[in-house]
Amino acid sequence: MDHSRRAALKTGGSAGVFAWLAAAGVLPVSAATISPVFSIHGVDAVMQALGAAGAHASEAIEIVAAEIVENGAMVSVEVASRLPGTRQMALLVDQNPTTLAAIFDLPEGTSPRLQTRIKMAKTSHVIAVVDAEGGFFLAQREIKIVQGGCG
Repeated sequence: MDHSRRAALKTGGSAGVFAWLAAAGVLPVSAATISPVFSIHGVDAVMQALGAAGAHASEAIEIVAAEIVENGAMVSVEVASRLPGTRQMALLVDQNPTTLAAIFDLPEGTSPRLQTRIKMAKTSHVIAVVDAEGGFFLAQREIKIVQGGCG
C-alpha cells in the first residue's frame, strides 16, 4: 500500500471516529470544532477563531509561573479566574509555532483554576484567555526560557 493512500485512510478514519463521538454525545461539540484552531498561527488570528477578539485585560485572572525557566519543554503554568461564570480557559504562547497551547472547557460548578505544563520554544508571553459572564477577558505574563541556566 502506498503512503498517500495509507495517510488518506488514517485521516478519514480518525475524522469519522471523531465525528461519530461528537454525534453520540461522548465528545462535546466544542472539542470537535476546536482542533483546527491549533493549526492557526498568531495571537490575533487565534483570538479571532476563538471568538475572543477584543478581549479586555482583567486583574481577576491570575497566571502563576516561574519568571525564568531553564527547560522550555515542560513549563508549569497555573491559571485562576475570579470572574463569575467562567466557562472556558485557553492558554496562548505568542512566540510558539503553535500559538494555542491548551484550551479547557469548565462545566458549571467547576472551580476556575487549572494547572498544566506547556511547551515553549523560546522566551514568550503566555496569555490566558477566559470566557466568562460578560465576554472574554485576558491576562498575560512573560516567561523567559534560558538554555543551560544562563541568563
